[in-house]
Amino acid sequence: MVNILNMLNDESVYTVGDDVAVVANGAGVRMFVEATASNREMVDALREWGVSLLVCENALHGMGVSDDKLLPGAESVPSGSGALARLQDEGYGYIKAP
Repeated sequence: MVNILNMLNDESVYTVGDDVAVVANGAGVRMFVEATASNREMVDALREWGVSLLVCENALHGMGVSDDKLLPGAESVPSGSGALARLQDEGYGYIKAP
């Protein structure tokens, strides 16, 4: 999330109105689940920037969590991999963060 916030504040790569999305899968979905979110302030900041917060349903189900437990502004997608492929097909760049 820090990498994304840094990018949003870098005028050499981001222009207001650009579409930005976070796709969380695997263990990364925890940061968007009410009970396990460790840094809600950053999630809130991303949401305020208008970043799409997409969370893998497969990973949620693997954790035994339903999508109604997501933080406000986060939405589930059937698969994180599928969302990445769709976004890349739409012209999004891909930055993998640890």
